[in-house]
Amino acid sequence: MDIRSGLVVALLLLATASHAQAIRSATGPQPLPRHTPSPAKPNNLGAEPLRCQQHIDPRVRRYCTDIERALIQGEARRQGIPTPSSEIVRMLAYGSAEAKQLGAACMGGTAMRRLSNGWEQLRNAKGEWLRCRE
Repeated sequence: MDIRSGLVVALLLLATASHAQAIRSATGPQPLPRHTPSPAKPNNLGAEPLRCQQHIDPRVRRYCTDIERALIQGEARRQGIPTPSSEIVRMLAYGSAEAKQLGAACMGGTAMRRLSNGWEQLRNAKGEWLRCRE
């Protein structure tokens, strides 16, 4: 066997060894996936999930409103966001001419105030964000 054929055999052996290693590493343990942050959940805590205003009896409405408030405030605490207010105020609907003129509107159950570059949530004296109904 001359030097050239020995060199070719050595290169073939080296190539098959690296190829086998690549196959072994491809089928071996996989690296852990990188953590990707979960997308933001839509926040509709101000929406009225229980539809308390549909009840005829005022005592049932009051009880329903108390349950609704407890649910919404508990969920806000679990999510680590500011809690909603206990009271619900009546405000003009977003997009109405009066709301545009006043600079405040009810958006999805949250009282908002118009700023020069967007909107701001209104808060009460306790720092809770103010809930509203149109």
